[in-house]
Amino acid sequence: MSVMKKTILLVVALFAFGYTQAQLKGGIKGGLNFANVDSDTDADGKTGYHFGVYLNAGLAGFSIQPEILYSVKGAEDFDLTYIEIPILLQKNFAKVLNIHLGPQFGFLTKAESEFVDPITGSSTNADIKDNLKSADLSAVFGAGVNLPGGLSGGLRYVLGLSDIGDEVGFPETKNRTFQIYIGYKLFGK
Repeated sequence: MSVMKKTILLVVALFAFGYTQAQLKGGIKGGLNFANVDSDTDADGKTGYHFGVYLNAGLAGFSIQPEILYSVKGAEDFDLTYIEIPILLQKNFAKVLNIHLGPQFGFLTKAESEFVDPITGSSTNADIKDNLKSADLSAVFGAGVNLPGGLSGGLRYVLGLSDIGDEVGFPETKNRTFQIYIGYKLFGK
């Protein structure tokens, strides 16, 4: 057997052993989004929300936490709704505190912008989903605390890495979101 095959077999065996020894837990979470966009426009931020589920597999002070979140963000004059999937590496300290980071993949489900008629002054919402990209890539940085009774909470900054505009002449626009969240563990130690 070649050295490469032995190495691959060893890595797979260690991963399988680690997976069987991992502590698995999962639950629900939700919170507030303080969102804005990084763009040439001077749009004010807006407050939105997020909620969803998480799964956490931990081993030896580290864990991987994938999540599926419904998230409302955008800026003052427009609303963006995403299904977001962060995949976070967590470092745990004293079973109470953690820091986490990782990529987040977002899939645009809804985009509306408020337009004001200059003559009547009335406002309407227009669908702008066709003007934006259907996917968004972000980097997540945060810290959390594990509380008694299966509760948890934390703070996160989500830094948009990709330009969400999909139209020629549309200014480069990236999502920026500060999140505050609470969670409740449904299963696991």
